[in-house]
Amino acid sequence: MKLRLATPGPTEVPQRLLLAGAREIIHHRSAEMENLIHEINEGLPPLFGTTHPVYTIATSGTGAMEAAVANCFSEEDEVLVVSNGYFGERFQAICRNYGLTVHVVESDWGTSADPRQVAEAYTQHPDIRGVFVVYSETSTGALNDVQAIAQIFKDTDVLVVVDAISGLLVHPLPMDAWGLDVVLAASHKGFMLPPGLAFIAVSDKAWRAVDSSSGPTYYWSFERLRHFYPMSSSSPAVSLLLGLHESLKMLNEEGLPAFRQRHAALGRASGRALNELGFTTFIKEPHRRSHVITSALAPDGVDTSQLLKTLSTRHGLTMTGGQAHLKGKLIRVGHVGVSDALDLCAVFGALEMSLLSLGHRFTPGAGVGEIVRVFHEEEK
Repeated sequence: MKLRLATPGPTEVPQRLLLAGAREIIHHRSAEMENLIHEINEGLPPLFGTTHPVYTIATSGTGAMEAAVANCFSEEDEVLVVSNGYFGERFQAICRNYGLTVHVVESDWGTSADPRQVAEAYTQHPDIRGVFVVYSETSTGALNDVQAIAQIFKDTDVLVVVDAISGLLVHPLPMDAWGLDVVLAASHKGFMLPPGLAFIAVSDKAWRAVDSSSGPTYYWSFERLRHFYPMSSSSPAVSLLLGLHESLKMLNEEGLPAFRQRHAALGRASGRALNELGFTTFIKEPHRRSHVITSALAPDGVDTSQLLKTLSTRHGLTMTGGQAHLKGKLIRVGHVGVSDALDLCAVFGALEMSLLSLGHRFTPGAGVGEIVRVFHEEEK
């Protein structure tokens, strides 16, 4: 049985990147590694829309989130967390574990944060040192208006810290133009790689905060990253860096405009296909839907736990369901990275066969047909 992933991460890894990562290990202080790192360090900043260095560390996305908290803030600093899903809640937990005083602007799962509420919270808490926001909230598929939120803090000393772990590349995120201070990303989303690398970009304003922070750091230390740059501050994940080097080539060959257009079409096709099968799209406002995943509530009578199990055991397809209180109610169709129209047809073919086997009634081919129609429209 061929195994397929339709998750928000990790994504399917193209054979080209797998082969790059399967090369013989090179020493991390060798001339060959120095040349490799040089090309990676040249290729990353344009993807973040910044002139600042982008640091690569061997960790998950959560490690990058923790590093931002540990380096930029001190115990008892007041911060604001914009939370509309599972990963906004993760930012809250990390901040509290570091002894920060956390104020929360919370909105319902499935909605996007309202920048006006963020501005109001800042009025109520004028001593905050930072604001944390998730760009693409993969627990629901909601996209937050990071640009509008950053504008609130443009002429202040408040740092804007963005979890762009899934949203980077798929959606525009020009760090410098939008006034973002710390931008975090990871390898297992748009970069099409296995998990294990995280990326951190730091503004001049954020460096001033790092210099005044009293929090203890070592492995997470931004100062160590800057000191050793352009090389790694610790033994790097060599195989993943070989894959990253090839990933940057693939992204350059496709070009970001085409990459984003493909993801927008995948999101549009998935939403229409799910609706044809009786699902209800979870994110109501189309312009607030992330192109990383498409989330939907299952029709009456469809047990999503059984559906996901059937997809896996009968068709080798892994798809994710809802998290926290949405467990058992939601499915999340991931289509980030290398996915294309034919991949999506395979995903929905498996979904339709699984639904039929569970007794759900619909016109076979309805979902796949919508995908064909959307991409046919794209070609016109």
